Order: sequence, then structure tokens, then C-alpha cells
Amino acid sequence: MQDVVIVSATRTPFGLYMGSLADQRSQDLAAFSMKEAVVRSGFDSSELDICIYSEAKQSSFPANIGRHGWLLAGLDENPGGFTMNALCAGAIQTMISGFNKIIAGEYSAIMAGGIETNSQAQYYLVHPRYQFGAGNLTFHDSKVDVETHAQPVDIYGELTNADIADKIARNNGLNRSQIDEYAFASKAAANNAIKAGLLKEAITPIVKKVKKTEVTIDNDEGSKASSIEKMLACTAINECGTATQANIAPLADGSASIIMLSADRAEQLGAKTMGKIAGFGIAAGNPQLIEKTTLKSISKALQSAGITLKELDFIDYHEPSAAYGLAVSRLLGSDAAGKLNVDGGSLGFGHAGAATGGAMVVNMIYRLQRTGAKCGLVNVGALGGQSLSIIIKN
Repeated sequence: MQDVVIVSATRTPFGLYMGSLADQRSQDLAAFSMKEAVVRSGFDSSELDICIYSEAKQSSFPANIGRHGWLLAGLDENPGGFTMNALCAGAIQTMISGFNKIIAGEYSAIMAGGIETNSQAQYYLVHPRYQFGAGNLTFHDSKVDVETHAQPVDIYGELTNADIADKIARNNGLNRSQIDEYAFASKAAANNAIKAGLLKEAITPIVKKVKKTEVTIDNDEGSKASSIEKMLACTAINECGTATQANIAPLADGSASIIMLSADRAEQLGAKTMGKIAGFGIAAGNPQLIEKTTLKSISKALQSAGITLKELDFIDYHEPSAAYGLAVSRLLGSDAAGKLNVDGGSLGFGHAGAATGGAMVVNMIYRLQRTGAKCGLVNVGALGGQSLSIIIKN
């Protein structure tokens, strides 16, 4: 079977909701990382067959970010582009889909990735073109609706991130103190990695105009926790629950772009190989039991790659909440100790929807190169009850 290799990977910084990147449109953020990924590849964008991108909060402004962002980046007009939606796991899905297309011989050179601008998420009215009156004058927030309606409400009800976190805490016997301690440690690890510049190589800076001055944003904003005591003092979102605004992942803005080639195509182009995709696993189940579905996803990915949990050097997994993160770490057991989110997770960096998994893959690629480690797994458990994993070998 043909190897699928990664020859370029980059991401924008992550700005927290209504923070440093709040004024950036989704097509702008997508274009920044798309253009830089091509520059880092060392070959022209015309050599790519297609761009597969993901955005969770899709709208008609612009329609089809996979094509719109590509053109806005000034890249060659001829490669096509399309946009997928697997919510939080979107960027991982684009990579898996790209992998399968290359293995099948359909394409040999693909850009994959994800974008989310939560700060630019739209408000909307329901059906005003059919009837405009008292019953439909309420504005709906797409941020809220994407979260609460990620699963059929008729079957599972409306589920917020906090609702799922509280369910996970109850199912796994986690108390508030344990959850907040996990959240504090994750935020501290992320902010330490940001301060130490461990992620600088992965990031393409954003240059924007503020009034008449050019401002460069070249680092993640980072969500800070001043102390455990202050976290414990936060009020629970749900009555008798454990989830608070301090121990669920804050929303963020950002994008990530990864260029994948068949091994033969990489050799033809003289492209430097940064890593290869060794396996992947997609699992699905009850949206309220996502931690258990994540274990299935990781197991499938390991089986696909023909390796064991012990052989992984790093495991980076999305933390929609500290309850989820702590539950997954316990379920993985001792074989994963010391390998989990070593540079922090979404609780510290923020959650940029479909871009989250892509940014985690980019971080993993550069960490493997920096440390000389051999193999890392990236996992995103998504709203709606799906969990996707991908394994990258150095």
C-alpha cells in the first residue's frame, strides 16, 4: 500500500472568543494558513489536486471555505476545493478522507485542514421569508445551536458541553476538586508551552491592521487559571453539576492547514517528508458517553497502525471539558501515563471548532521533529457522539 506522507503543516495562533482574532473572517484565517502551508511545502500550489477543508459553523459568508479561502490566499485557480462538517473533529476527518483518496489513487496531492471563527459566528432568524411575525422575531445564536443540536433533540434532548461534562463526571465518579485540579494543570501546561515558545515553529503569524497600525499576532492567546482556589469558587453552570466556565474549554478562533502527498508524488516533487499517516480510527456512539467512544476510536487507530498504546510517544486529545479529559486519562490507564497532552490541551488553548484537531496535528508533527520521538496520536471527541483518531509517525 502506498504511504501517505505529510510535507507541510502550519496553523494560525488561537485567539480566544472575542479576543485577539475576533475581527478576522473565516476566509481570512483559512487563507493565512493555506498560503503558508504552500510556501513551506517548497512547490507551487498548482501541483495540488484538491483542498478538503472543514468548518463546523458553516454559512453562505463565504460559501465553501475550502474553495473560497484557497482563492483568497492567491493560490492557483485550477485545483478544486470542498468543505466537510464533522463538527469538532472536522480537520481530522478531512485528513482521513484525504488519506483514503490518495490510497485509492484518486488524487496524489491534497491540502486538508479546518477553520473556525467563533467570534464571527452569526445570529439568524428562523423562516422570516415565509412568515414574518411575532413567532419568529427571536434571534438564534449559531454558536449555541450548533452545540445544543449536534444530536437529534427528539432522541437525546438538547445537550450543552456542560450537560455532557456533568454526565461524564457522574458516570466516572469524578468530584469537583479532581476536575478543577485537572483543568488547572492543563491550562498551566498550555501556558508554559506558549511562554517557552515550543509552538512557534507550528504557527504562521497573523498580520492585521488596527486603525492605521499593523499588528502582528504570533502566539496563542491562552486561557489562564490564577489558582485552584479561584477555580473552585466558580459557580456550577447546572444545578448540582460540576462543570463551570473555568473547567470547560473556552471557544477560540483559528485555522490549520496540512499538505498530504503519496510517497511517489513527494519523491517526484522533491518534497521534504515531515511524517506519515500510520493509521486512523473512527468510532461513534451515544453523545452522552463520548469518553467511552473515544477509547474505541483510539483502539481502532492503534489496530489500524499495528501498534500498541505503549509504543506511542505522545497522545494529544481534545478536552471539551476537564471532566472528559480526566475520564479519558483514567480509562487509558498506566500505559498512557506521561504521554497525555504534554503541552496542554483545549482547556488552555481554547477550542476552535473544526480547526482544533488540525492545530493539534500540526503541533504533534513539530513536537515529533523537535524531540526526535517516533509516533504520536491525535484524538478529537466531537459533539454528536463521534470520536476520531489519527496516528502520525515521524
